[in-house]
Amino acid sequence: MSTTGGGTMRKLLVLAGAAALVAALAVTPALADDDDGGGGRTWKVTITNLTPAGSQPLSPPLLAVHTKRADVWSVGEIASHGVAAIAEDANTAPLVSALSQLDSVKSAATGGGGPIMPGASASYAVESWGPFNRLSIVSMLVNTNDAFTGLDSLRLGGRGDAVEVMAYDGGSEVNNELKGYIPGPCCGNLFVRAPEGALIGPHEGIAGRGDLSPATYGWTGPVARITVERTR
Repeated sequence: MSTTGGGTMRKLLVLAGAAALVAALAVTPALADDDDGGGGRTWKVTITNLTPAGSQPLSPPLLAVHTKRADVWSVGEIASHGVAAIAEDANTAPLVSALSQLDSVKSAATGGGGPIMPGASASYAVESWGPFNRLSIVSMLVNTNDAFTGLDSLRLGGRGDAVEVMAYDGGSEVNNELKGYIPGPCCGNLFVRAPEGALIGPHEGIAGRGDLSPATYGWTGPVARITVERTR
């Protein structure tokens, strides 16, 4: 990694600060009380970063609990403004704001604790209630233009679930791999973008076309393991 020591930590703290504008915020619309008789359940969500050491910290995630009618993101669709803001700059505020206005969303929150480093894990608590039994997650691979990972409407049921998830291309920014457009600790450039109008799809990884070395910042296979355990 080209930036080490205090410089890396400062850039990670800046990145975490951008995402933490809404950290620990949970919004519950009035419709959340209109359940289907299933009652409330609490879940522990653990995200483990599977990328190689020194490659791709994961930004503090957006976690949303919603009904099956809500669509936070889907492969093959255009990323919403909120999803694009996370994929490009780890900025969860626009998506939290947008989701909090929907009756089909019980809660939308930013996970606290800062970025999840390669090999590390972080855990968060969410609550489902009646028809609000779907979990969606969005987290940026911060040393990229607009790569993200997460969950698309995982059903919360039984005792829980565990899945390994891939990286996705947000489609909203060109993958030029130039440091001037990348917010992570390799580069430190927030809110600078090269717009693109593509759809969300599988990410090709670091191709080495710009300033980033695939050997340093690349990955293969799943980038995160997400474990959901019922605690109550």
